[in-house]
Amino acid sequence: MAPREITDFTGFRTSIRQLFEVLQNAYDKEKMQEVLQNDEKFSKVDRETVEAINLFAGTDIDIDEKEEVIDMCKAWEEQKNEGRELGREEGRELGREEGRIRQAKVTALKLQKKGHSIEDIAECVDFDEETVKKWLVS
Repeated sequence: MAPREITDFTGFRTSIRQLFEVLQNAYDKEKMQEVLQNDEKFSKVDRETVEAINLFAGTDIDIDEKEEVIDMCKAWEEQKNEGRELGREEGRELGREEGRIRQAKVTALKLQKKGHSIEDIAECVDFDEETVKKWLVS
C-alpha cells in the first residue's frame, strides 16, 4: 500500500505516522493546516522526520540544527507567514512596475502632442521604440 492510500494512521506508533499523514495531505493546504493544528503529535516532531517531510512532501520547514525536536504547527505557520510576506512584496513590486509603465505612457502621450519623435520619446521614458509606438497607436 502506498502512503497516499493510507487513511487510518492510528496503527503507526513511531514518527512514521506524522510523515505518512503529512504526505497524505501535502497537496491540500487547508487539510494540512487542520491536521497540524488538531494533532498534538505535530508539536514535537524529531528533526529527522521533519527532514523527511521536507524531502518527500516538498515542504520547506525551517529546521534549527541545534533542535532535536521541532514544533511543526509553529513552523508551518511561520512558513505560511513568510509566503504571505513574499507574496505581498511581489505584489508591491508588480504595482510599482505597473505604475512606472502607466506614468511612461502618460509622458509619452504628452511628448507626442508636443511634436517629439518616437525615438526621443522612447529615450525619455526609458522604453524601446516598439513599445512606445504601441502606446501611441492605441
